[in-house]
Amino acid sequence: MMRILSVVLMVVLVTGCAVHSRTAPQVEADDTRGADAANVWYVPGRALVCAGAGLLAGVTLTVTFGQEYETASEIMHGGCSGPWFSSPQDIRNAAR
Repeated sequence: MMRILSVVLMVVLVTGCAVHSRTAPQVEADDTRGADAANVWYVPGRALVCAGAGLLAGVTLTVTFGQEYETASEIMHGGCSGPWFSSPQDIRNAAR
């Protein structure tokens, strides 16, 4: 009896795993509202970081008389590149 029960349970588990498919996450209204709320702080913060990076890159170029152009470029790239807005999908992915 235990052997039959074990086989039945194994068949059920294997069948359940075989037919299981991943669905694409749906963007919900909460995600949209969350992204909007996050952007209230995120966008001005990004602007401040980018402005600070610009000032620091300018100081770097001034102090080194333009010899550290690559360093100044890396500072600007680090401060100003990347997404400037958070999307509902970003909120959905962060919740995982």
